[in-house]
Amino acid sequence: MYFAWFLYIALILGLYFLSRIIVKYYIDPAESYNFAINSICLSFTVSMICILMVPIDVFVTSHPNDVISTLHQPINKYFIREVFIYLYIGLLFITFVILPFNYFYSEERALNYDNDFDLDLSEKRLSSKIIRSAKQTVYFIGFICVLLISGLVFNPEVNYSTSEKLEWVKTMFDVDHLGEQAISFCISIILTFGFCLWVIYGSYGLTALPFQLIKGARSLEEEKSQVDNDLAKLREKYRAIQEKYQKSSSKISKGDQKALTNLKRKERFLNLKNEKIIELETQTKSLQTIFKIISPFRIIIGMICLCFSVLIFSSLAITTYDKITNSSCGFKCGYLIQEKTFLNPIDTLYVYSSYYFPLDYLFFFIFTLYIFICTLYGIIKCGIIFLKGFEIKKEQTQPSSLFIVAAILNISILVVCNQLMTLCPQYATFGNQHYYDIRTRQQSLCTLEAVSKVEAKFICQMTNLSTFYNKISLGYPMFAVIFFLANASFLGLSSLMIFIFMCKKKASQIDVNEDDELDDESKSLINI
Repeated sequence: MYFAWFLYIALILGLYFLSRIIVKYYIDPAESYNFAINSICLSFTVSMICILMVPIDVFVTSHPNDVISTLHQPINKYFIREVFIYLYIGLLFITFVILPFNYFYSEERALNYDNDFDLDLSEKRLSSKIIRSAKQTVYFIGFICVLLISGLVFNPEVNYSTSEKLEWVKTMFDVDHLGEQAISFCISIILTFGFCLWVIYGSYGLTALPFQLIKGARSLEEEKSQVDNDLAKLREKYRAIQEKYQKSSSKISKGDQKALTNLKRKERFLNLKNEKIIELETQTKSLQTIFKIISPFRIIIGMICLCFSVLIFSSLAITTYDKITNSSCGFKCGYLIQEKTFLNPIDTLYVYSSYYFPLDYLFFFIFTLYIFICTLYGIIKCGIIFLKGFEIKKEQTQPSSLFIVAAILNISILVVCNQLMTLCPQYATFGNQHYYDIRTRQQSLCTLEAVSKVEAKFICQMTNLSTFYNKISLGYPMFAVIFFLANASFLGLSSLMIFIFMCKKKASQIDVNEDDELDDESKSLINI
């Protein structure tokens, strides 16, 4: 058992160093500081640990009679429940306390700070900046406390009269417990916001990343040829307007004057892009050769990623359709189903691999890491859409932008944990637990409907994860309906993006836009 702890600690350290590599790749070296880097890495690591506890929860719940003890601590369902509570509290503390404090502190630190000489030119002391950042963090926490108070007084009346078959489910989940309802309500508010982010970033990342790997980016030769052609066309237009007024003494019209101004601006932009291409050619000649060598492997990796995405989309679509057609309570309980009807590929893979633990943990880790990377990729490519001026670029990203990215990822992880109830409902709820069905006289997988039977009531135990999220579905059906509709929106948007990326041409590897050209122009004016 000590070997298992060693492997788990090694996994945590591996996730931390992977997070550190990602942060170092994007953060602006001139703006970075150790507390910011460590906070973001801690955030990424804790969020991944939260979701990687799910297979352990499933294993312990599926083997209640196997006494596992390590470091004088029995590993059982109740211990895992406490670990989940501490991890979720830690994740929420990082998301709503540590990251906001770092964000406000980075904004205070950026005021009157000379990056060239690494000097703080402001009159404020470090202690005053910390105090000011702490005050702003307290205001932010106050808003979160308002949600908690709302949860304490919010107790909707759920009418189950038209669905008496689910009364035993309501009793089993104890949805009338007021204290847990308050916590569930606050988590539901966070999840509602998180589903909006998941629909946008998750659907984009899961579709864009595989196609980007398969299609690749345009080579530098193609980029240079395109720029030269655009410059030639642009100069031809410029020459045509000039010749138009050289033959006559008439004054240039406002329309042509505006056209000349736009042509000059586009020319400066294309020249800047050409400079970037020359810079890349001088710096990455050896890398271009390496990329050409590994190009077939990139396509193979892209095909594997596409298979993962297809499996995720198909599993979500199958369970969603199953809920629509077989839920006995519909909107009243957020389309809760008592027993799945259709074959779910990921759910089936997890259930059968769970017989050979930790094989299911390996599969779960691969899929979870893939979802994490795709979500991060979606955030990087789409940007922080609800805030302007926060861009994610290699070695040019402000710490404040990365704090927002970390918070989005943390909330998205909570959403992914909720999505497990749709992605792999059998595995996330009961694992591979069986009971002897008297009616069919054979071993059957445990289901919610089976729990109501006498022969399965004390055999089929639910995981901590499914208990918590099913309480939300039954205690707050309106949130369950929102989650269901968001899941349907995710599938619809993903289908649209698959069609778009199938028709889209190769992406450019020159990361230049007109804002960069304006920045360079403004710098040149300052230096005059």
